[in-house]
Amino acid sequence: MQQRRGWEDLVFDARLDGDGRDLLHPIDSRVLHEAVLAQLMVAIRSGRFAPGERLRDGEIAERLGLSRGTVREALRRLEQEGLVVSQPHRGVYIARLNADDAGEIFSLRQLLESFAVRLAIPHLDDVAAGRLRKIVDDMTAAAEAGDRMGHHRQDLLFHEQICLASRHRHLHRTWSSLALKLWLVNFGLTETPVEAAGPRARVHLDLIDLMQHGDTDAAVAWIERHIANRAGEVVRVLRASES
Repeated sequence: MQQRRGWEDLVFDARLDGDGRDLLHPIDSRVLHEAVLAQLMVAIRSGRFAPGERLRDGEIAERLGLSRGTVREALRRLEQEGLVVSQPHRGVYIARLNADDAGEIFSLRQLLESFAVRLAIPHLDDVAAGRLRKIVDDMTAAAEAGDRMGHHRQDLLFHEQICLASRHRHLHRTWSSLALKLWLVNFGLTETPVEAAGPRARVHLDLIDLMQHGDTDAAVAWIERHIANRAGEVVRVLRASES
């Protein structure tokens, strides 16, 4: 039996070529419900919509070739996911996540990814490890080129590949939903020049080595420490900006 594919699968299957401006396009009515959500979430993931930006249902409906009512229902679902906020008499806006939000998101991410590492190690063959190493190369190149959003995109892709390697479908779906919030957190951060992220990108190679050697405890400790360190950085920056 073919597995049901939800909006999470559609979002993280989508290619993010170009600048994201062509991501909203007419939708096949046979997959309307999930596809509307997926397209809007891909647009958020690509950076097409920035935190604090207003989403105008009329413009979106025209781009998608749908009724405003259908788009409004999708926006209500996005609000339930915590990705947008609705302000009475003002409209719907992409959410701005604060330091408390970030702390909770990273703590949940730490739990998910430490579990994913444990599950992924038996399945990490040379092909999968090579794919991870290629992503690290791309992450480093983006950082060295000053492409901050490209760096974040490759960083999330690296961690997503570990979740996929776990072969735990519901873990990946939960992580996929969480990753959209991580993207909103990352979008507004300007705490360090992106060039400084190059060495930080390459430390991911240490995790790949640990996983390939089957050192489960060390690999889990690495991912927990890595995420905790990043959480501390992000929360400090957000706290400073809020004050």
